[in-house]
Amino acid sequence: MRKRNYYLLPLLSVLVFAVACGEPIPIKEMVAARKSITKALSVKADKYAPEELEKAKTGLFQAHDQIKKEDMDKAKISAEESNRAAVEAYDKSIPLLAKDTIEVSEQSIAEAVEANAEQLARPEYDEAVASLENANNLYENKQFYESYEKALDADSKAKNARNVALGKKEVLGDAIAEVKITLQKADDYNADTHAPENKKLAQENLEIAQQSFDELKLKKGFAAVEVAKINADEAYLKALERTAHEELANAETLIEKASQSDGALVAVDELSAAKESHKNAKEMLAESRYKESIDYSKEAARLSGIVLVTKKAGDTGDVIAKNDTINDTNQVDKDKSDDDQDYFLYTVVYRERLKDCLWRIADRYYKDPWQWKKIYNANRDKIKDPDLIYPGWVLKVPKLAK
Repeated sequence: MRKRNYYLLPLLSVLVFAVACGEPIPIKEMVAARKSITKALSVKADKYAPEELEKAKTGLFQAHDQIKKEDMDKAKISAEESNRAAVEAYDKSIPLLAKDTIEVSEQSIAEAVEANAEQLARPEYDEAVASLENANNLYENKQFYESYEKALDADSKAKNARNVALGKKEVLGDAIAEVKITLQKADDYNADTHAPENKKLAQENLEIAQQSFDELKLKKGFAAVEVAKINADEAYLKALERTAHEELANAETLIEKASQSDGALVAVDELSAAKESHKNAKEMLAESRYKESIDYSKEAARLSGIVLVTKKAGDTGDVIAKNDTINDTNQVDKDKSDDDQDYFLYTVVYRERLKDCLWRIADRYYKDPWQWKKIYNANRDKIKDPDLIYPGWVLKVPKLAK
């Protein structure tokens, strides 16, 4: 394939002398086409208008070939067509380029905001925002090239604002605090056993970051806290995952024992609910939803424990419904609420249909399902999603004022 070269003016000068006696070479048209192509390339027409740009290039080379053949009329026409195509490429590209550059600057400003540049680098941040506003105004007025230049300026100023903010000591202090919190969470899941190497690396680099913070060696401190963060996160995730596996295995063992115990014939609903929780725990684990898996496994283990301590005579401890009907509140919960308490205790039941929910529990106790929020607010320490309650949970049901 022939290598294309747009620096044709020296060659054109030679051709002037070569065909001086013939038709005049369309130098003016060819120079105009070349300039238009260069202008289109400056606004990334190869990205935004590749077809128009290719047409312009092809037309210019056709003009060149026609000059060689001394067909000046056709060369002039080709050069003019090349110029028109290049102008079309520019006109198509510049608004797209301006828009994309505005979006880039908006993202840079968003990153500056994440770095708290509004507080830590206010003058630099305000300059970036002002430039972006100008870029948008120019774009709306169809001054696309000026908008593009102003968007470039906004992007540069936003990046500078972010760098200024990140250079502030307080940012490093916040990062150190976040790593400490992550390590505490990792310890909740026995990171010393499940991820000792990651925890050790996190602690070592956290000490370096803290020392750098005290000595104002911020570059070294940011590098150290980043290593600490990576390892703290890894320690937490490893500990969480392995704890989920352990809790699931423990639940499986207890369910197996419960299934073979005397209580299995009496606490049928509890055993069924334990198996259901165990099934949910396995599903959550398969989806890497480790916290939810742990919760389900613990619930399965708790319910299995109820089965194991249930006597064959029929005393199951907590009362769980044996069918899909809801019994009278006073009968079911008589032994679950002392007179001096301001709430009843209700154990969530697993049923194949008419699933337990706050709506039905409120209807049972208050004869008004719209009062479900009273129960939700009384159990916020346990209920994270009012649409999701688990079998075996013991909920507080506030008593109505007499």
